[in-house]
Amino acid sequence: MSKSIKIARHQDTRGVDVHELLAKNEFDLYQSYQEKNQFKDCDFIVSCLGIENNQALFVGVYEVNGVHKVNGFPHDYEVSFRGKAKVNSQYRYDLEKIEGFEDFEKRLVIRWNNVAQAWCMKIDTNEKEVVQLLPKGYVRDFPGYLDVNLFYSELAAIIADPDANAVWHKMLSSVAAVYLIVDTTDGMQYVGSASGREGLLGRWRQYANNGHGANRKLMELLKKDPNRVDNFRFTILQTLPNTLTRNEIIKEEYKYMNKLGSRAHGLNN
Repeated sequence: MSKSIKIARHQDTRGVDVHELLAKNEFDLYQSYQEKNQFKDCDFIVSCLGIENNQALFVGVYEVNGVHKVNGFPHDYEVSFRGKAKVNSQYRYDLEKIEGFEDFEKRLVIRWNNVAQAWCMKIDTNEKEVVQLLPKGYVRDFPGYLDVNLFYSELAAIIADPDANAVWHKMLSSVAAVYLIVDTTDGMQYVGSASGREGLLGRWRQYANNGHGANRKLMELLKKDPNRVDNFRFTILQTLPNTLTRNEIIKEEYKYMNKLGSRAHGLNN
């Protein structure tokens, strides 16, 4: 008996980053709740995330084992998308991720034919072209310094594989910078600066190794709850020439501490 297979390209415009959901292990729950009966008469779903140039990044194959009528999204689920997406959900699907596709997850790039095309459709009547297989260990494209916004797990993966993420290593090592770490658990902020021969890459490598980079307040947080590091986000506030002295860079760092109040109400000492 032939199986019905649909392909889905998830992309949310309600203030929800589906790539963030995947990094925080919230994507499976997010996908299982739908406002319309999107996976009706469907045995398997080929799940993808929307990326630039009207393309899709493959993240897994799921078997549809059942569907249940619901009235909205559960109030007791503490997830980042609660109150933003899935509020009016009418269906909850029992989805089981199928093993055997791990080598292609977050590597296989598929062309979506046009912007107006539906986000979920039968795959047998809507063939998709595979346009790229990214290197193993690849995390994401470098977006430009001021658009960098990485979860700890993404930063650690970028640092761990310099070959697959060569552009990141090149760009981060070429500048000094003032950076920001946000603990998304409660919104607390830490402002830091990076200088030296390896620039920002050298400083962020320290965080990738232990999560706290020897910052006292971050160490205290992680001593109480080591898993809290998964909620840390790393961004860049300002890039600076590597030719500046350490004192000049620290002067810029202090400006941002004062602007953001990260000493009085944040994680700076």
